[in-house]
Amino acid sequence: MVRENQLSLIYRHFVGDTKGWVEVKKSELARLGLLDFISSSSYTKNDNVYLDEDLDFSFFLYYLGNEPELIQVEVTDDYFNKYEKFKGEQ
Repeated sequence: MVRENQLSLIYRHFVGDTKGWVEVKKSELARLGLLDFISSSSYTKNDNVYLDEDLDFSFFLYYLGNEPELIQVEVTDDYFNKYEKFKGEQ
């Protein structure tokens, strides 16, 4: 349960052919002072930045972890919801 003054964040994950990106608001990156440090492996559209999952999202999580109110970060991905498992329980 999230209490007052505690922060629980949810981000959307997108998958391409060989790479993934996590959607983060530009304002959130600006608040942390990270906009100038995002690599060219990430993309931007409107008010969002799609952070490269391996490079920039890891970097973002490191700085986000310094937030004293942060208690939970969740990344959602419904890409594989359309598929069945290859082995094991179906």
